[in-house]
Amino acid sequence: MRFLTTFLYTYFTLFVVFSKGRICEKLVYNQRYNHVDKIVRNYDISIANFKKMRYSKCTMIYDLIIIGAGAAGLFAAANVPDGFRTLVIEKTDSPGKKLLLTGSGQCNLTNDEPIKEFLNRYGENGKQLRPILFPFSNQALMEYFESYGLALTVRDDGKVFPASMKSKDVLNLLLELVKSKGVELRYNTYVTEISRTTHHVEISCNNKTTPFDNSDGYRYCIHTCVNPKKLHDSDDSKNFENTKDSKSEGQFFAKSLLVATGGESYPKTGSDGSIFERLEHLGLKLVPRRPALTSIYVENYPYEELSGLTFPTVTAKVGLHKCEGSLLFTHKGFSGPPILTLSRYVEAEDKLTINYLPGRTADELRMDLIKLSSGEQKQILTVLESLTKLPRSFLENVCSRCDINKSEKASRLSGKQMGNLADRLTNDSHIISGTGGFASAMTTAGGVDLDEINLQTMEAKRYPGLHFAGEVLDVDGDTGGYNLQFAFSSAMRCICSIL
Repeated sequence: MRFLTTFLYTYFTLFVVFSKGRICEKLVYNQRYNHVDKIVRNYDISIANFKKMRYSKCTMIYDLIIIGAGAAGLFAAANVPDGFRTLVIEKTDSPGKKLLLTGSGQCNLTNDEPIKEFLNRYGENGKQLRPILFPFSNQALMEYFESYGLALTVRDDGKVFPASMKSKDVLNLLLELVKSKGVELRYNTYVTEISRTTHHVEISCNNKTTPFDNSDGYRYCIHTCVNPKKLHDSDDSKNFENTKDSKSEGQFFAKSLLVATGGESYPKTGSDGSIFERLEHLGLKLVPRRPALTSIYVENYPYEELSGLTFPTVTAKVGLHKCEGSLLFTHKGFSGPPILTLSRYVEAEDKLTINYLPGRTADELRMDLIKLSSGEQKQILTVLESLTKLPRSFLENVCSRCDINKSEKASRLSGKQMGNLADRLTNDSHIISGTGGFASAMTTAGGVDLDEINLQTMEAKRYPGLHFAGEVLDVDGDTGGYNLQFAFSSAMRCICSIL
């Protein structure tokens, strides 16, 4: 009875105002909560528009729709102004799944190095990112989180984490901010099409179409259905109409659209790359996607039995690209920060070269070995341990690969044998067979071509009102907090430009 009274009063008010030929309020019937929301706007709308939009069970209208409830999408939603009607569409059953995995569940938010150095952390596209990273820098991001009560800690290597070392604390804060803004989240909602609207569009609902005079500037229509791959019987999934029929479509109109779906890494978290087909249909230029920040595999990998062995500092090189940092032997190949960074550049049959003694050349090491072994009765393995400080199990492997008995007296080795050992330790070369797939890659190289984007606003040059943030773009950073920083900075840039 209370709802009916409110409804009749509202409808009567609209009728009276309309009789004067002009209205400046828009009332949106919210099917999810089954009530009437009043949103004050400086818009002129016809009563016909209002009635068609209000009574459609399949259609909702918003100032902003964000596709993707990951780091970039949630951060954007957390920073919309109060009263700005915003919807976040997420294809999985919960938000922030990949965010929870970052930094091994500890959430490496950013890095404390000078912001100018960040431009060197995103491969060939890094120099273009100044207008995105500088306005909302790493220091600004840290101050932002701390201002909302999230304590941070900075490690000796510059990586910044929540003091609790728990990703869920970051996610919970973002969700609290999103909730405080009145942002609507819809889970298990799969985007089937993104289309641009005109002044006259047709609304599809229950196999019927109704003409709609779009004079209010809703530029994009998002067609959706329940996620056909995975629909959970959760409280959230029961709150919207199309959960009963995965083939039924819902339409969402927006003045601005922000795509923050991520790339194709960790597809089980929802970033499976399906959005790129929708973007391709719009005619956007896409750079082919490939796994990045992932392991490198080589032909005839010789260190399978040494899986888990680490080296504090090595130099790894592929072509003209060189990186230094800790190295890890896995069951199948090489990993560790320098390997992860190089993975964005490699192709099959490229050569990977590793120097386990950075700063030393093969000739220098060979001469040191000869000098130290002269008249020495110690075994070559003992001499190598003393000279290089490298793990004994690794040095045993090196001796075996050089056809040298590890128990042989060092003084009995020839100059050529010493050279082979030195070369193996400073110039360990392998032919690359491939990299880890998207299932294990931390991020995605490729995506929406940056030439399509105005990097001052994150808006598509050919599609006004269409914005992009995060990994969906052709931007992939080094390991160390750089990818999350880009997600947050680009999201903030989007919101600033939309408003």
